[in-house]
Amino acid sequence: MKSLSVFLSLAASLMLGVVSLTACAKQTEADKSNHTYQSPGKPGPKVSINYRVSKERVAVGEAVEVYLSTSSLKQDITARLQTTDHLLLSGNSQMTFKAGSQTQQTEEQVITVIPQTEGIHLLTIYAKDLSVAYEKPIAIQIVAGSKPIQEYLEINGTLEQQDNGETVISMPAEEK
Repeated sequence: MKSLSVFLSLAASLMLGVVSLTACAKQTEADKSNHTYQSPGKPGPKVSINYRVSKERVAVGEAVEVYLSTSSLKQDITARLQTTDHLLLSGNSQMTFKAGSQTQQTEEQVITVIPQTEGIHLLTIYAKDLSVAYEKPIAIQIVAGSKPIQEYLEINGTLEQQDNGETVISMPAEEK
């Protein structure tokens, strides 16, 4: 008799567990369809600046014209220009693109940069609209010289084989 009551209580517990798990499973399936998660992505202004470079490769000291434009602006955009060492910027390092109607033609601004050494140089545009505090960086590559690009790339370390067979990059330490 005692084993029958233990069996019945165990069976009742199992039935209640199955019923509650079934209800939970149905609830989570409904919740999944109603609540989808979408990543907000990186924060950044919705700024788009188009650019065109007059020449892909130039000689040292040769001027390169960079044409900057925007389209369908809803707010004014400010741009701050910065160059790497040995790339001279001719003109103003600050510019503003004015918002206008969509029928208005896009405004194009021209800047000139002159590389002073062979290698890969960067012109970086930090653009933002006036409603946000953060800027969107846009980098433009200027190559000066006639060597293949691989010869201009910086090698930041040496490949070394460790005793356990693993290959690592050994980087020199820099003190500041």
